[in-house]
Order: sequence, then structure tokens, then C-alpha cells
Amino acid sequence: MYQETRKITIFSEHTGLEPLIRSAMEKGPVAYTISTTSSMQTDWQDSDIILCDIPVEELASVKKKMRSDSYLLYIYSPADDICRDKDTAADELFARPVSKDYLQKRIRHICGEIKLRADEWLSSTYLDVLIDSMPDLVWFKDNNGIHVKVNNVFCHTVGKERKDVTGKDHCTIWDVEVDDCEATEAIVRRERRTCQFNELVKSSGGMRQFRTYKSPLFDRDGNIMGTVGIGHDVTVLENMSNEMEILLNSMPFAILLKDSAGAIVDVNLKFEEYFSSRRDDVIGRPFHEWHESMFHGLSSVKKNDTEEIHLPEDAGERILEITHEPIYDIFESIVGELTIYRDITEESLLKEQLNNNSNTDFLTGLCNRRFFYEYFSETHSYEQISILYVDLDHFKMVNDTYGHQIGDEALIMVAATLKKCFPDNLIARIGGDEFLVARTEPVAEEELVRQADMLIDGLQDAFNTNSCMKVLSASIGIAYTTEPAKKIDDLIKESDIALYKAKQSGRSRCCVYR
Repeated sequence: MYQETRKITIFSEHTGLEPLIRSAMEKGPVAYTISTTSSMQTDWQDSDIILCDIPVEELASVKKKMRSDSYLLYIYSPADDICRDKDTAADELFARPVSKDYLQKRIRHICGEIKLRADEWLSSTYLDVLIDSMPDLVWFKDNNGIHVKVNNVFCHTVGKERKDVTGKDHCTIWDVEVDDCEATEAIVRRERRTCQFNELVKSSGGMRQFRTYKSPLFDRDGNIMGTVGIGHDVTVLENMSNEMEILLNSMPFAILLKDSAGAIVDVNLKFEEYFSSRRDDVIGRPFHEWHESMFHGLSSVKKNDTEEIHLPEDAGERILEITHEPIYDIFESIVGELTIYRDITEESLLKEQLNNNSNTDFLTGLCNRRFFYEYFSETHSYEQISILYVDLDHFKMVNDTYGHQIGDEALIMVAATLKKCFPDNLIARIGGDEFLVARTEPVAEEELVRQADMLIDGLQDAFNTNSCMKVLSASIGIAYTTEPAKKIDDLIKESDIALYKAKQSGRSRCCVYR
């Protein structure tokens, strides 16, 4: 995410240092521009690293013009160097001849320190922006109770600037003599986990109430080095019921609260909208009385921890999902109940539509292969199952000759004829021009053949109504079983074998599996 560019300047008469330094660079969020010059008149004062490989009388003037956080390396000749202050002005000295490996190692180390400073600055920036974006008070304390970091809301709440808060304890910041929060800080350290408190804090402006969340801070050895806290100021709320009112009215569904005696004590705005009831007309009424008047004569459907009620309306019906949640006091005793009414009409319609789409062939409206196989379990309980495997003859030729639109019309025509001939049976389209009819009642073989022939004739009459479809006909394979253990897959394979025989025998006919 974060990228920045740093600058390295090499003062040298030689060009060999630049590629040496460049090869020492490592990829990362900090990139470097490297330049070599023999003149100090060029623009180099903003460099992060300066490597000086030319004789100079003094380095102090160079150091003075550099940024305070820049690093100065000086390469000198022990025999004839003229620099008078290299030991004090340079950050690091290299005597000739310079080890290339060592120079690269040092450059990498210096660049690593620069990256660490950049990472430290970035992490600090992230943290400062994060806590200053929060609407609640945020503070960090050390083990002595000294505030080492706070956010803008904290400063605004205590009415002091950040410099007057950082490094100070609770009493100094809040202008009080007793630390109201010392006891909760001790609990957090003892529990070594995040804890929640409701705290009254005395300030120079009076008492303030906070809902606080405090967590321990651990050092690398797992020892607690301080705490971090988040405080939500609830002083402006008249009481906790007022806060609850705000919460309830922000909910997108109807909510009703009743006490342990069963009396309605509160409802939200969405409740008034759902049931066209005024809040004042509902509060105080016994819940069972209101419920009976609203849902009289309507039965509910239990689903796990919820129930559903279908409310008749002029435009159809509205489906409500009802959830009941007990309310406990501090001693875990039930003191009331929260009832949530959620309108799931659109959700239910969408779920039903998705279910239909997943089980239905889009073109013909018949059930699809997936639904057909789910309908029959591994071991069926029917006395007899009969399968008619229907396949169109010459369908590909019609499709290729007249186009998919004519092909689709033919398939729709087949589906309509199948429904007419087998109105009470399961019909599925399992492939392009392949259909299955399943009968689950006892039926004689002669009757199955008669119905198959009737279907073939009916389809032929339908195809004859369109000149493009006159070449079409249907072949049918028939298989049936009275064995309860026989799998539907095996029965379909048998009907497919019979269908193949019908095709071989000249098409537009039916065959029974033997």
C-alpha cells in the first residue's frame, strides 16, 4: 500500500560505485534513486545517504547542508587524506582499499534502518488516524497509570490539548484527587483479558458516566506493560431505557417487549407500521390478549426456534417470522421477553422461486433431471414403477435446418402433449429431446403399450400442424418393475435399451424391455 522514494548521492570520480550500491538494494516499499557526481554544486542536500569518495578538506560543511536524519559515509586514503574532521563529521568511515562485500552489507543495513523508521512512522500514522476517527474516547496507559497516547475525542471530553494530557495521570487530567478508574484497571490486569465496565467518573464539570472497554497490553515476554481503553460517554442519555429506545427504533423489523407478568412494556416504530397500531394503545395490554386479537384464527408453523404466520391481505398475504427471546436480569432470572416480528414475504417468494427454478426445466416447465432423481429414493416403496423413455426422431435435423427457435417450439409442443396424455404422472425433460414419464401405480404392460402408442400418435398429430416439424416423430422405450429393491437408475437404463430397439426397428414406435 505505502510506497516512497529515497535518494542516494555518490561523490566520486569513478562510476563503479553506483552499480555496486544499486546491486545492494532490496525490493520493498522504499525505493531509491542513485546518482554519481564529482561536483558538490549539484542538488544533493535532500539526499538520505551520501557516499563521499573524493578528497575534501572538511566534512562539517557537507554535514551542515544535509538533512538531520541523513547518513554520511566517507571513503579516505590513510596515507594522503587531507580531511581534518572526518572522525567527527562522518557517520561512518571506510579506509581504502574498501571491501565491496562489506560496503554492500553496510548500505543494506543503513537502508534497513531507513525502512524501519518508515515502518515506524507508517504504523504510528495508521494508529493515530484510526483512533482519531473513532467517535469514542481512546487512551493508552502504562503500568503506572500514565497516559502515553490519547485520541482527539479524549482531549475534547476533558477540555485539554493533547500535550497537556500525554504523560499525565488520571487525577491530573480530570482535575480530581482520587482515581475513579484504578479499581477497573486492576481487574483488567488480574483477568488479563478485555473487560466491560459502567463507570462514573468525577470531573471538574461534574459526574460523567461511561461505558468502557479495557484490554491489557502485553510486551514481547507476555508481561502486562499497560492497558488500552475505549470509553463511550452515556452521560447525555437520560437513562438506560432511553438508550434502549434509540436502539429499538433503529431496528428494521417490529419488536415487542413484555415483562415477566406478560404485559407489553414497549414496542418500536416498525411495530406500529407492521400492525397499524399506535404505541400508546398497545403498551400495558396483556400480550396474550393483543396476540389473540391480531392473529385470531390463524395457525402458525414452527420452524426450529421460530414460527411463521401468514397474514391475509387484500393484495395476497404477508408472511411474518416470529422469534421469542427471554430477557434475563443480573441474577440470570427471566424478567421478560423480546418478541421480534420479521416480514419475510419477499424472502419466502424468492426462496420458492429459486427452488422452482432449480427443479424445473426452464423451456418446457417440466421437472428436470435433478428433481426426477431426488423424487425416487434408493429403495422405493411403490408396488410398481413404470418408465416411458421418450426420444424424438430426426430432431437434430430439424434443429439444424430450421434453427433453434423451431426446435424449442417442438419441445414445448412435446411437453404439452405429454401433460395431456399423462396428467397425473411425473414427467421430466432429462436432455435435449429426451423425456421420461414415471407411473407409480400398478398398470398392465398392455396398458403401458397402449398409452405409448397413443402418445406417439398424439405427437405426430401435433407435429403435422407445422410444416417444419412434419419429419419429426417419437420413439419410446418402456420398462417396469415390481421389485422394491430395484434402483431407479437401473430401470431407466432398461427403458433406454428398449428405446434403442424401437429406434432400430424403424422409429415412431415403442418397445418393452425384455
